[in-house]
Amino acid sequence: MTKHQQEKNKNLNLNQLGNRWLELKKQRMQNLLKIALPNEALYREIMLSLGYPNNKVNFLELALITPYAEIKKLKERQIIEKALLYRAGFTDDKEGLPEDFDFSLKMDKSVWNYKGIRPANFPEKRIKGISILLSQTIEKGIVNFFLERIKAEINNRDPKDAVKKIMNFGGIGLQRKVEMFFNIIIPFFMVYSEDDKIKNFLNFIIEKHPSLSENGLIKSFKLNYPDIKIENVKTYMGAILFQKSKRT
Repeated sequence: MTKHQQEKNKNLNLNQLGNRWLELKKQRMQNLLKIALPNEALYREIMLSLGYPNNKVNFLELALITPYAEIKKLKERQIIEKALLYRAGFTDDKEGLPEDFDFSLKMDKSVWNYKGIRPANFPEKRIKGISILLSQTIEKGIVNFFLERIKAEINNRDPKDAVKKIMNFGGIGLQRKVEMFFNIIIPFFMVYSEDDKIKNFLNFIIEKHPSLSENGLIKSFKLNYPDIKIENVKTYMGAILFQKSKRT
């Protein structure tokens, strides 16, 4: 290792950056909870996450014109799916939708971006997938759906197993669900919950869960800093935050 490399490594603390990442996420959730009810806030963030980089704004718009309060009234998965596809502009089929459904609220199909997106991640497929989760949350609400699952795993000392069980629902791939858990579920409930046991459990998962799948940012980090270990989710997120900060 060169002297220059040693100096770079000495000034780079991934744990501190990981803490900074979490604080930024929590601040976002705090802001959302000031302007939206808890179920709506969590629903919007989950919908936003389906957009990847190219369709985030579109998925947020879809969540705003089809709020969770309306989703709950639709109840059945097929009706939820059809309502979202209609509002997104992917279908004109109105059969089965309630009489009081506002058909004037509709996006134009042309706004959706398909550039660089694999067919499995096309927005209409993401909508069909998320409808499975949404239909499972109708009875309890989406916040309580996840809160009860977190409480059920609070004594689980295997972080990978705990995350897998909390995020055990169909329609979305495992990797995407794990990313959703760390980027949305954890910061949301760290802000929303007043239970220290829950907060401590979520902190435990961040610190003990192994790092996630390598993306372009992580590969670049490892190339430039081969001697700095990414040991858990906290340092993984710290490395991503560091790489993003270099772009600005």
